[in-house]
Amino acid sequence: MTVSEPTVYIDFLCPWAYRGAMWLAEVEKAGRIRPQFRFFSLSQNHAAHEGHATPPLWEHDSTAKGLPAFLAATAARAQSPELGDRFRLALQRARHEDHLPVDQPATHRVAAERAGLDVARWERDLKATDFSTLAREHEEAVRRGVFGVPTLVWPEGRSYYVKITELIPAERAVPLYDAIETVHRFGEVIEIKTPESEGTLAA
Repeated sequence: MTVSEPTVYIDFLCPWAYRGAMWLAEVEKAGRIRPQFRFFSLSQNHAAHEGHATPPLWEHDSTAKGLPAFLAATAARAQSPELGDRFRLALQRARHEDHLPVDQPATHRVAAERAGLDVARWERDLKATDFSTLAREHEEAVRRGVFGVPTLVWPEGRSYYVKITELIPAERAVPLYDAIETVHRFGEVIEIKTPESEGTLAA
């Protein structure tokens, strides 16, 4: 069976992205996918929708919601893709399971320790890290039409924005992925949308 490598856009602020990442982690454990996580800033997206797309937030407000978390995650990637991904997962869990403030240095250090980073090196790398990675990945997402997180983009170009209201049990993770992949094969289907209700609005 071919292992798919979807690109997955996330923002550490977002509970939908957290639950999506937990689901995809189970699918990856089953050997079905190798997701490539990339950054999409919800704060910048909101600013753009309000008519303030330029200059982007990271050029004039480096402390805007979510931006310090992206910097910390970028610095973690410098050690290796695997360690960068472990940090990404640890920071999502710190925010959405432990309810730690996602943009605080103390939270980032907790994530670095839990991910098994060389923390001293990560702290040095963080001082030298800028927003160029976030800028590149966010702009790529915008070109692809991404408007929210998590959005999964398959190598052939099809993409889906997925909202999951509860964590998916491990035994249901692959069946859910298979169901989405089945729909993915039908190019004629461009949207499946549940009418908004109390259940679908819950975050």
